[in-house]
Amino acid sequence: MTKITRRGALFTGISLVGAAACSRESVDFPVYFNHGVASGDPGANRIVIWTRISAEILDAFSGVIPVDWEMATDESFRKNRRKGKTTADAGRDFTVKVDATGLKAGQRYFYRFRVGKNVSPVGRTKTLPAGAVEAARFAVVSCSHFGFGYFNVYDEIAKHDHFDAVLHLGDYYYEYGHDSYGGKTGEKLGRLVEPAHEIVSLADYRTRHAQYKGDSSSQAVHAAHPFICIWDDHETANDSWKTGAENHNVEDGDWDARRAAAMQAYYEWMPVRDPEPGRAKEALFRSYEFGNLLTLCAVETRLTARTRPLDYAQHVADLQTREGIGNFVQNVLGDPSRELLGAAQSAYVGKALKNSKEANQPWRLIANQVLMARLASPDLTSYKEADFIKDIEKVFPQIHEYIVLSPLGLPLNLDAWDGYPAARERFYTTVQEQGVTDLLVLTGDTHECWANKLETASGKSMGVELGTTSVTSPGTGAYFGEAAADFSAKLNAKNGDVIYHNMSHHGYIDLSLNQESGQANFVSIDTIYKKDYKAFTSKSFMIKKSNGSLVLEDK
Repeated sequence: MTKITRRGALFTGISLVGAAACSRESVDFPVYFNHGVASGDPGANRIVIWTRISAEILDAFSGVIPVDWEMATDESFRKNRRKGKTTADAGRDFTVKVDATGLKAGQRYFYRFRVGKNVSPVGRTKTLPAGAVEAARFAVVSCSHFGFGYFNVYDEIAKHDHFDAVLHLGDYYYEYGHDSYGGKTGEKLGRLVEPAHEIVSLADYRTRHAQYKGDSSSQAVHAAHPFICIWDDHETANDSWKTGAENHNVEDGDWDARRAAAMQAYYEWMPVRDPEPGRAKEALFRSYEFGNLLTLCAVETRLTARTRPLDYAQHVADLQTREGIGNFVQNVLGDPSRELLGAAQSAYVGKALKNSKEANQPWRLIANQVLMARLASPDLTSYKEADFIKDIEKVFPQIHEYIVLSPLGLPLNLDAWDGYPAARERFYTTVQEQGVTDLLVLTGDTHECWANKLETASGKSMGVELGTTSVTSPGTGAYFGEAAADFSAKLNAKNGDVIYHNMSHHGYIDLSLNQESGQANFVSIDTIYKKDYKAFTSKSFMIKKSNGSLVLEDK
C-alpha cells in the first residue's frame, strides 16, 4: 500500500472523490503497473523510459503521485546505477515519461519504476552507439490492429536480444469501433476494441492506447527493446492529411480538436520525447546516429504538411479521354503545390544526410510511412465479376471505379508517394544535392512485403525500399483469396521497380547492417488467430553497394 498525503492529512479512497490538488505526499491505496514499461527515442547519452500508474481509484483522483525511477547496467540494479524522481497525474493520464540523460553510449540498461513499495516490471533498453560501430540490427514493424489477431509478431521479436531497436513505422493502433474495420474478426477472437465506438475524443484515444499497452505481447516487446516510432494515419484517422482525414466527418466534430487529442494521447502513451518548446507537436521527425555506421531519419508525412490525397472516384469523368488523362497526370496528380514533407522537414532531412555523407557513414536510412517506389496499377478488369470484389467493396466502396480505370496504368495508391510525384522528385533532388544516391528506405502501411528499386522520374537510381508487412492488419491477399498470387504476378509484370512482393504473410523485417553490406530477412508468422505460432524466414536479401547506389541480391 502506498501512502500519499494530501494537504497534510490522510485520506481514504472514498474521501478522494471531488478533492482538489494535492502535494507530493499522498493517500492510502494500492498502485499497479498494468500497462508495463517501455523505452524509446534513444540517443548516445540519453533515452526515454515510460510506464503508467494504475489504481482502482484513479478516476476520482486529481492529485499528484510521486514516482521513483532507476536504471543500471545489471538486472540487480547495483552497477552504474542511476535514479531520480518524477510524478504522475491526471493531466497526463497518469503516464510517466522520463528523459534519462548522462548515460553511456552503446550500453545496455535495465530500468524500473517504484511507487512506495510497489515496483514495476523491469525493462531492458539500449543507448545509441558512438565512434566505431561494426554492426546494427533492427526489427521493422507496422500496422497492428488489436481486433484482427494476436500480436504474435511482437511476441517473436521480444524473444530475441540481438536487436538494437524496434522501428515502428506507424498504425500502432487503429481508430475504428466494433461496427467497422476488424470488428467481426475481433468478436470471433474475443479481441473487441475499447471503447466500442470510433475514437474521437482525448478520453477515447487514451482508452485505445491503454488497451494496446495492456496486451501481454505488446508489453513483452516494449520491455525487451527500445522503440523508434513514427505515426501514420490511423493514429488520428484513416488517410489523414494536414487539415482533415478521409475518416473524419462533420459529425466527428472539429478536425483540429481531434488531431490535437490524438497527438496528446500519443505523446502521453508512447516512449517518444515530447517536442521541444516552440516546436509543433505535428513535427515528429528526428534523426538518429549510430556512430560511424549509419544515420536514420524518421520522417512525418501526415500532419505536418501533407496535401489532401486525391481520389480516383472524383475524377472518373476526367479520365475518359486521352486529353483528360493527360491533364490529370500533368496538372492534377503532378501539381507541384501538392506536398508531403514540407520545406522545414526537407531541409532537416537534407542536413542530416549531408552530415552522414561527410562523416563517411556507409548507410543512410529513412523510416517512412507509405510506399515511395513508383507503382502502377495492372489491368484488373478480369476481376470485375469476381466474388471477392463484393468483400473488397465493404472496405473500399470505390473498387468498381478503380477496376474500370486500372487499364490506364495510373498509380496504384494515391495515398502513397505516388500520389505526390512532384513532392517525391523534390525530395530526391534534396537528397542528390547532398551527394546521396544510396537511400535505404523502410516503409510500412500496406500490410504486405516489398522490395523495390527507387528511381527518379528520369531513371536515376536513388537506392532501395524495403516494405514490411503488418503485425495483424489484413493485406490485399486476405481479400483476393485464390486470386492473390495472380494479382501479385500482374503487379510485378507491370512494375519493373518491384523486386519482391508478398501479400499473404504477417511478420516483420529483421534488418542487419555492417560496414560492408546488409541483410534483410522477411520473417513471417504462420498464424495470428491463436497464440501458438511458428516463425519462419520467407525471403532474404543481401544489400550491397553498387555504383554509388544500392542493389538487392537474393540470398
